[in-house]
Amino acid sequence: MKLNSSHPPIYLPEKEQNSVLRLGLENCNKEDWIYTAQDLPIFHRHKINSGQSLKEKCYQTLPESVPAQIEFHELLLQHLLRVDKLGYKLDGSRLVHEPSKLSWELGDKQLWLASLWIEEDICLLEKKNDNYVMTAASVCSPSNWRLEQKIGASVDTIHVPVPGYAEILSSRVNRFLGGINSNKVMMRFNWSIQTGNELSWRDDQTEATTQQSNPTENLYWRIERQTFIRLPQTGAIVFAIKIFLHSFDSLRQIEGFEQSISKLLARLPDSEKHYKGLISQPLVSVLKPMIGKD
Repeated sequence: MKLNSSHPPIYLPEKEQNSVLRLGLENCNKEDWIYTAQDLPIFHRHKINSGQSLKEKCYQTLPESVPAQIEFHELLLQHLLRVDKLGYKLDGSRLVHEPSKLSWELGDKQLWLASLWIEEDICLLEKKNDNYVMTAASVCSPSNWRLEQKIGASVDTIHVPVPGYAEILSSRVNRFLGGINSNKVMMRFNWSIQTGNELSWRDDQTEATTQQSNPTENLYWRIERQTFIRLPQTGAIVFAIKIFLHSFDSLRQIEGFEQSISKLLARLPDSEKHYKGLISQPLVSVLKPMIGKD
């Protein structure tokens, strides 16, 4: 499923950024935990289609995650009904999103079913033997990673592919996760550059589409809005990921965008460019002229 985000970009390139190895955390108003669903019909159709054809690649749980799934289901439902601007209401035993006219029968309290109500992908992290482990996840829009290889893994293991993570970020991330409480939402942004605007960005699923596209006409700025909150009863951490996709053609109209992109790319170490896929074809032919450009 393809996306051109309706909302203007909420995060743009930082020309002074010189590494992807940073937390970049900020406080998030609790009422803004779940993002206003302007593109919910697209995400909903994408999740339904993914669930029908690729369920094992986008939904995974461990048996011990059931209490956290139930608690997340209840917390999310209360939040959606409490925050008026989100546009949800109950109609008998159905949850209705009034702006989109989508509705869902309230039944089993599974993570998968609750994830269909919102645009965000959801991961549940639970503490085991001093490590936070992914025990359940509904991820239909991965940014080039494979859920079936991450379920049951610790946060440190999940981030093994990130160059320098163990040395620079591991202890800071684990301290941060340990300090999250249920009364506060924390937020950060992550970015990528991809060819095409497929929501599910996995090399094993999108390679053919990428090869057929013209990268000079099909470059997209991919934003992840990541939020963290702790469930008060089970202690599980809810890690929510909201994807935005904006074409470079539209972003070039924003003053300073190309300059910020070029400075960002020039400052990143080669190991991080490689991790982000910025020095491999087909992106390199488009991005290389920008590096070092004033």
